[in-house]
Amino acid sequence: MLNERIKSLRLAKGLTLQQVGDFFGISRASVASWESGTNQPDPRKLEKLADVFDTTVEYLVTGQSRSPSELIGPIDTNVKFIPWEKLLDQKSNSQDNWVPTLHTKPSSKAFATRLVGSSSIDWISGPIPLGSIIIVEPTKSISQGSFVLAIDPSNEIGIAEISNSKDGANIVLNFINKKSFLTLKDKKKILGVLTEWRLSGKL
Repeated sequence: MLNERIKSLRLAKGLTLQQVGDFFGISRASVASWESGTNQPDPRKLEKLADVFDTTVEYLVTGQSRSPSELIGPIDTNVKFIPWEKLLDQKSNSQDNWVPTLHTKPSSKAFATRLVGSSSIDWISGPIPLGSIIIVEPTKSISQGSFVLAIDPSNEIGIAEISNSKDGANIVLNFINKKSFLTLKDKKKILGVLTEWRLSGKL
């Protein structure tokens, strides 16, 4: 859980609640509310928390990243940008826009897209703001707690969290932007694991 990782990393750094709060100009009570799960830091604060704790936003959110110190050399690999509306038809996509990764080393199959919303009445705001650029890694293995880009039961693309990925068992996808879930035995409806995201206005 995000709140548990924040607390664990703070303690590992030997920082008090107030010391962390001082980085943001907020009270110790605000940081305590992050650690209790009562509130969550906004995306900009998550990025700063990652810097303070010498980790990545991906690790804070999913618990499945490496720290920058574990990454060998600078990462300047670009991934192909695919518009959201063309994700289901990538073969016909002729876009030549590319997006640099910041925290992860992508495979040749990794891609980026811009998260868009839905006109559905069931749409719910998730932890990643609309308009963010997300990096998706199709080759990364999934596990419980992973955030993935997947096709929901109504054949729309959304972000889901893996609830169960035990070998031989069904994978349960809980879509975080709508009241929907999907149980499947194969991975064909999973487009890839989210490895990083960032607020961005232009490519």
